Amino acid sequence: MSYELTALKCLQEQAKSMITLLADIGGTKTQLALMNHSGVLVRKCKVLNNEYRDIEGVIDEFLAPETETPHYAVLAVAGPVDGGIRCQMTNLPWLIDGEALRDRFNLRSIVLLNDLQATAWGMTSTSVQNQLTLLRRKRLNFDQPVVVISPGTGLGQACIVPHEGGYCIKATEGGHKSIAPFNKLSADLLHQHWQQHNFPPSWENWFSGSGLGQLYQAMFPNEAAPNNQAMSDNALSNPDSHCGQAIQLFTQAIYAECGNLVLQYLAWGGVIVAGGIPPKLESFFSLQGNIDYIHRKNEYVDRLRAVPVALCKNTDIPLVGAAQYCIKHMMT
Repeated sequence: MSYELTALKCLQEQAKSMITLLADIGGTKTQLALMNHSGVLVRKCKVLNNEYRDIEGVIDEFLAPETETPHYAVLAVAGPVDGGIRCQMTNLPWLIDGEALRDRFNLRSIVLLNDLQATAWGMTSTSVQNQLTLLRRKRLNFDQPVVVISPGTGLGQACIVPHEGGYCIKATEGGHKSIAPFNKLSADLLHQHWQQHNFPPSWENWFSGSGLGQLYQAMFPNEAAPNNQAMSDNALSNPDSHCGQAIQLFTQAIYAECGNLVLQYLAWGGVIVAGGIPPKLESFFSLQGNIDYIHRKNEYVDRLRAVPVALCKNTDIPLVGAAQYCIKHMMT
């Protein structure tokens, strides 16, 4: 056998043994998985971040039972990523240093993606698209830009842009934009806020898992805010309660910001609502009156009214997106 054929066969055998570490590192929890060369997740786990000092400890514990070490890593992280390799997380005091992780775990290559960038990559999977719950119109149109919004611990936002037969995913930190009032109640609450503070609240400050208590106290200042689970349970059982009113405004805000994103990115292809919160509050997110906040604007009302809307119930999407990115960009 020639040297060239021997080398090719060696490379092919190496490719078959390639293992990739995938992670979705959020503000509250981290999910990890190992993926084989065929794109199959061979092992997964989920941990609470407050039980660890840093991401190194999480990965150490996850890899401890393994005899084979990963060759690649794709980490979805909840925060702005600098140069695809470094992230100071937004809602967690962890600095994710890709170069240090690569050296420590002897990786050939590592990529950090913003978690909403990873979520959006997950939405490019045909199988994921087929699992989406359509809330308005019959289908999304991925031949045009599609925006993704994800209320979880934070409020993530991204845009999927078709490009040269594939996709370009635009990561953002749009959840930290200042709130724009979208109805009279939100305007009253913002006016009330300015009487007490000299800075504007961001969308994430009120309309995210970490901000829901602050929203409740802004609406009902003489009451202690329930925890998020109690608020959700109460809202679902009694939509007219104070908890129900808070969740109603929360949902309207998410859709109002969806409309802003559609206009910002000309995302006529559609809106995907993802994250950990909307599937738990599907009855609120499915209400047509709430969805209509997408087009409650002063211009482009008819075009916004025609934009498709879908709900993603799969909370593992950032992990799926990390896998999609690896398959398309690192294992070809």
